[in-house]
Amino acid sequence: MNSSYKSILKIVLHGRSAGNILLATVLSFTFSIAVILCTFGLMDGFDHLLKSGLRHSSGDILVTARRGFFSFDQELDEQLRVVSPLSIAPVIQTEAFALTSGKSKGVMVRGIDGKSFSQATGLTVDIKPGGIVIGEELAKQMNVKIGDEMALTLGRGNEIADSLPGIELFTVTGFVHHGIYQKDLRFVYLNRNELASLLEVGNKVNLVILATEPLNRPLENLDTVRNSQNTLRRHMEPEYIIKPFWSEYNFLIEAVKVEKVSISLILQLIVVVAVFNILAFVIYIMEKKSQDFFFLRAVGLSLKSLMRFWLVSIVIIWLISCLGAHLLSRIFDWGLHNLSFLQIPGEIYVLSALSIRLDMMAYLTVYFVALLWILLAASIGYWRLKQRPIIQGLRQEFSS
Repeated sequence: MNSSYKSILKIVLHGRSAGNILLATVLSFTFSIAVILCTFGLMDGFDHLLKSGLRHSSGDILVTARRGFFSFDQELDEQLRVVSPLSIAPVIQTEAFALTSGKSKGVMVRGIDGKSFSQATGLTVDIKPGGIVIGEELAKQMNVKIGDEMALTLGRGNEIADSLPGIELFTVTGFVHHGIYQKDLRFVYLNRNELASLLEVGNKVNLVILATEPLNRPLENLDTVRNSQNTLRRHMEPEYIIKPFWSEYNFLIEAVKVEKVSISLILQLIVVVAVFNILAFVIYIMEKKSQDFFFLRAVGLSLKSLMRFWLVSIVIIWLISCLGAHLLSRIFDWGLHNLSFLQIPGEIYVLSALSIRLDMMAYLTVYFVALLWILLAASIGYWRLKQRPIIQGLRQEFSS
């Protein structure tokens, strides 16, 4: 840092009021950037958690039939392998009532093979004979612990739907976390062969789950799954219904995309207010310290050097604000996971919890727009200074 910059800095920060105003300006700009950064992070985090939760319960593609139960034979297996799936999981899915300790709740029962289901969804579900695995939210609401008994009222398959439902008793052997509130509240898992025997459907299933993309990395681009879905539609009979994993919540995914843009544009008003604070600080310094600035210019300080000072100072303020905004976003993310008053009602927001997810593009977008705003404020200050000749400033000094 050269001597001219230090001299100008001493002039700017001389006096308590200038330092306090500068601190308030930096804090307001930091907060405004943090608000937009957290908004981006919440939207992206919601989108990521929603997709992850849906894939943990539905894989990438779901195949059902209009007639209900169907045979999962070699011919169907070959048709499904047209898209080269990483895993295929036949599933029996039916509705039932769960009964325990005088409480009841409607649930979606899935009969699965633990290994194939885990490979297709990435969700580890260990099913023991005579056991049942239930969602975490269901366990909380029904106050169920591992080792407790739970009864299910089950029908007898679609061919004898008029038969009276049977009540079967199971032992709770584990809990499962999908990340989607409704699924954690409604889904329970049984052994597929055991459920098939209870429903008397033999070797038939009514749902097949396919994993077409690696589950160990986030699926940001949905086009790959759409392409696999379209390929299956062309090769399979019309009686089969082929849906992507997000079909159930497609309206939410699309809404998040629109709201991310619209809310971010609206929140630019907060940045504008913070920029007005910066502009007010610049104008205040220009007026308050004008005599000192013009004296420096009179003894040899060029307008270019003065402009360089303002530019460097503005960039430093921007950098400090960006670092502060990042820190505030991390603190807010920690609060979302650990503070009870920041927890969201899952029945309204679908997810059991929210988190902030920020990628490099989000940081670059928010920080670059903030830099443009703050450079605009600096240019206005420079323009005001340039419009006043040195002789005018010296006259003001000698007349005071």
